[in-house]
Amino acid sequence: MRNELKVGILGLVTLALLIFGYKYLKGSNLLDRSKTYYIKYQDVGQMDPSSPVLTRGLKVGTVTKVVLDPNDPNMVLVTIDVKHEIQLPADTKALLVQQGLMGGKAIILQYGKYCETDCLPNHSFIKGEIAGMLSSMFSKDEVKEYTQAVGGELNAILDTSNKNKNVQLAATVKNIHIILDNLAKSTTQLNHLLTSSSQSLHNSFSNLDVLTASLSKNANAISHSLQNLETISNSLKQADPGKLVKNADETMSESKKAIQQLNQTLDESKKTVQKLNNILTDVNAGTGSLGKFIKDPALYQNLARSSKNLDLLLQDLRLNPKRYVHLSVFGGKGEKYTSPDESEQK
Repeated sequence: MRNELKVGILGLVTLALLIFGYKYLKGSNLLDRSKTYYIKYQDVGQMDPSSPVLTRGLKVGTVTKVVLDPNDPNMVLVTIDVKHEIQLPADTKALLVQQGLMGGKAIILQYGKYCETDCLPNHSFIKGEIAGMLSSMFSKDEVKEYTQAVGGELNAILDTSNKNKNVQLAATVKNIHIILDNLAKSTTQLNHLLTSSSQSLHNSFSNLDVLTASLSKNANAISHSLQNLETISNSLKQADPGKLVKNADETMSESKKAIQQLNQTLDESKKTVQKLNNILTDVNAGTGSLGKFIKDPALYQNLARSSKNLDLLLQDLRLNPKRYVHLSVFGGKGEKYTSPDESEQK
C-alpha cells in the first residue's frame, strides 16, 4: 500500500473521530438513533445547546439548536433530539426549568400516559412552558410542606406573647401590634386628608403645569434676560464706583444749571409775551402809529391814493421819459403832457 493512501486513510479516521468526539461532548451520540422535535419559548434564559432534556429525572435527549424563530421575532425556536425509543403523546409539555442556583437550564418533558397510536411524529412541535426558579428547584408538595413548617414555627414564636414564655419577645410583639395599629390609623387619616384636599391638590398641580408651560415658552427670553443681567453685573464690577458717583454728581450739577437757565428763559419769555400783549392792546385801542394805521380808515385811503398816484407816475416815466429828462441844445419846447391812461388808449 502506498504511503499517500495510508496518510489519507489516517486523516479521514482522525476527522471522523474529531466529529464524533465533538458531537459526543455536545450531548449527541451519532451511533444512537433519535427523533427531532421543536419547541417555542418567549425567553430561554441564556440556555445553550447541549442542555439536557429530561423526563422523570432521566436524561432522554439533548438540546441541539437555539435560534430566534424566523417566523416570529418575539419567540425563540429550540430544537431537541430525543431517543428513538421514547414515544411522546400529543399532549406532551416541554417545561423549561433552572437546575439549581448555579446550574444551567434544562427541559423537562411532562406527559401523563404512554402513547399507543397518537404519538408525536418526528419533526413535530411540542408546547413549551417556563417554570419559575422556586418551582424548578422544589416540587409543589415540598413547597407546601416547607411553607406549613415555617408557618407553624412563626405561630409558635408569636404565641409566646400570650403564654408569657419570653417576656422580651412578648413585649416586642406587643409593640409591633401597637405600631401596626398606629400605622393603620395614620393611613386612614392620610386617606381622609388626601380625599378632602384632592381638589386643592388638583388645582395646585394644574397651576404648576401652567407655570411650567409658561416658563418653557419664555425660556429663551429668561435666558437672554439673565445674560443681559450678567453683562450689566460684569460692567458694574469692572467700573470704578467712585468715578461713577462723581460722574453722577457732575451730571446732577449740570442738570441743576440747565434747569436754572430754563427757568430764566421762561421768565424772559413771560415778560416778552406780556410786552406783546400790551402792544396788541394798544393796537386794538387805536393808540400809537401802528394802532392809528390799523384803526384810521382815512390814513388807509390816503395811502391807497398815494400808491395809485405813484403807480401812474412810474407808468408815465416809462412811457414818456423825455418829458422828465430833456436835453435841448437849441432851446426847443417840451412835448405836451398826456395822461398815461390816455396815451395807452391811443
